[in-house]
Amino acid sequence: MLESYVDKTGRLGRFSCPLCLGDTLIPKGGVARFQTNFYVKADKLRSTYMPNVRCDVCERHDVADSRCLECDQNMCPNCCKTHLKMTASRDHHLIGLFVRDSTPNLRHRVLTRIYCDKHPGDELTFYCRKCDMTICLRCKVTSHENHVSDDLQEVARVTREHLNTKLEGAKLHLPLFHEQLNDANRYEENMVQTKDRLVKTINQRATKLHDKVDKLAATLIHDVDSEYNVETARIDSHRKKITQASKALAGQIHAANQAVMYGADAEIARNKDLLVQQMENITTTAERLQLPKLTLELSPSITLEGKIEESFGSLSTRRPPAVDIKIQEMAVFQVDDTFKVVSSICPVGDGEAWVTSGWKTGNTFIQCLRDQRQILRSHGNIDFSIIATLGQHPRGIALTEDNELLVCTGQSLAFQDYKDGHKNKVLRYSVDGRMTGEFGDEDQWKFMYPLRIAVNMTGDICIADCQRRCVTIHRRDGTLKAKYTGAETSGLKNSFEPRGLACDSRGFIFVTDNANDAIHLLDHSGKFIRLILTSNDEVYGPYATAIDSKGFLWVGARDATVKVFKVTYI
Repeated sequence: MLESYVDKTGRLGRFSCPLCLGDTLIPKGGVARFQTNFYVKADKLRSTYMPNVRCDVCERHDVADSRCLECDQNMCPNCCKTHLKMTASRDHHLIGLFVRDSTPNLRHRVLTRIYCDKHPGDELTFYCRKCDMTICLRCKVTSHENHVSDDLQEVARVTREHLNTKLEGAKLHLPLFHEQLNDANRYEENMVQTKDRLVKTINQRATKLHDKVDKLAATLIHDVDSEYNVETARIDSHRKKITQASKALAGQIHAANQAVMYGADAEIARNKDLLVQQMENITTTAERLQLPKLTLELSPSITLEGKIEESFGSLSTRRPPAVDIKIQEMAVFQVDDTFKVVSSICPVGDGEAWVTSGWKTGNTFIQCLRDQRQILRSHGNIDFSIIATLGQHPRGIALTEDNELLVCTGQSLAFQDYKDGHKNKVLRYSVDGRMTGEFGDEDQWKFMYPLRIAVNMTGDICIADCQRRCVTIHRRDGTLKAKYTGAETSGLKNSFEPRGLACDSRGFIFVTDNANDAIHLLDHSGKFIRLILTSNDEVYGPYATAIDSKGFLWVGARDATVKVFKVTYI
């Protein structure tokens, strides 16, 4: 059972003890080399103790007062003495079954004889104060003759009393842990209530805002309808006037036409001024009936992209200082004997990771291929198939919890070749290779050269833009949420140069700073916490980084070097 547990949880020659949760070194030879923990076996035996058991060894079957944990046999006092004198069983462990003290409670103690390494036939029975070690009688009268020594049983008794006092003091801390656990549970319940309350408040405010907008819209629509009704009535009236004027004009034209065609010369000459005046009146009437037109437009007081957030409200957060983080180097190795930089790391579990080093065509396996502008899918080994072919050079790649591929792309193969006017962005792909969207080329935010990308546990998208020298955090839809430029960090020797980045299960963001030989630690909102690794930790030129499923931090640097760190939250 222990071997299976260590196989599943062990890492880098160590594992977490299932009893005390302490970090434990696996001995050479594996789990089989561990000493048997007889205390666990004794504790189990005590819980199943039955009184008046008989000796399993002697023929008299006297009442047993001990049990051998190696032999699994109950023994009477005489058999116990004989058992511990025999060469084959002298180092066995016996537990007392009903040793009584002044209280009515039963006491159980594992009894074993430990022999001197220098004198294998002699039992350790004394304790040398000067040498701080247990010794046998022969050692006492020879090499420790002039040293002060005490009876081992008395030393053990005093030590037990001291340890019991310490244990009682330690037990006093258990209620504190229980209270802290209860406090964590209460905090979680409070967070659930806070979340529900805020969601309810936001929905209520949204409903009120919707109602207000609907009411305002209804008022404006009513005003538009009113203006429309007034204008349509005016149009109908004007139309009638035009119709009447048109009929009158037609009659006048007909009469004038008859007079011109059939009138006598004398009548034409005598009435010429009257006929001319009638023609002019007709023209004037037509010009006077032109319809004045209303101009009706909506004049927004604010743009929809602008101050609607101010009208709705914003979410404020007050978080206590970040927990302290302890980081410990666990392993360091080189993936190649060259000066190539480790460009990317992808943990695959069981303490293993795929690592890319260098930039030569054909050496890249886990990344999307930059030269061929392709995204590849692994089939469990180094056998790959093409998912999609891109129009730009793919760089970083990440997979969302919705199985959407996010790919950083650039018009130039290297970020050093970036030019003004390049439209570098992040593309969205389905796992079957269909492009579903893009972002990063809008007026709200334009990438210069997005190099690496990671998806945080919040669903936010984190991107290292090495040319703009910043890390940006985007919402799921790609809109900009926050950015980190390194200016918040004091003590940087050079300008911030983000390369790789990774997010852990708590939402922390780890960013490699190639120019300053450092790893920046940010919270999930992009706020700087501290430099978690620097050149003092012998981290030089960090480029790639990753967090595996067990929380270990992998850092790839120049000289094809990879370091693995254990991250502990205190």
